[in-house]
Amino acid sequence: VVSTQSTGSSGINAEYGDFSPTSMIRFVLLATILLFPTALCKQCTLLVVAELNRDNTGPPYSFLATVTDVKEDATLIDVMDFAERQGFTYGASWHSRWGAFIYTVNGVYADSGKRQFWNIMVGLPGEVMKSSPLGASSYKPRDGERVLFRLKTWGDGNDHY
Repeated sequence: VVSTQSTGSSGINAEYGDFSPTSMIRFVLLATILLFPTALCKQCTLLVVAELNRDNTGPPYSFLATVTDVKEDATLIDVMDFAERQGFTYGASWHSRWGAFIYTVNGVYADSGKRQFWNIMVGLPGEVMKSSPLGASSYKPRDGERVLFRLKTWGDGNDHY
């Protein structure tokens, strides 16, 4: 007695299922996403100017760190937490309605009694940096974006952030 088994059009034994080119492509894409999740991540650069009321957004910086492999939906606070691995430090107070208020960056305290605050500016390389439209706990930096923390004073007549 001769026994034969049928094979699918792909030439793969039907006993194990038919892997069409479309199903193989789907499998490879899913495996890539699961094995290499950095494809869904972003990179941000944190910059710090700790000199009070220095209007320049360019170097020299008192601190610079590039953070990689941050999840695509990460907020600025998440990026700041990742940057702590590179020596970046911050202190924040939390308000249930407004989120985080950054009061210290790398050990430099913004003294509210002296009307000081940390101005957060954002921009991609080649763009003019602008004040972040949201606070650190709500703002989601774009991939490749630079985030600058500048120590500023409000109410001094130069409130052009």
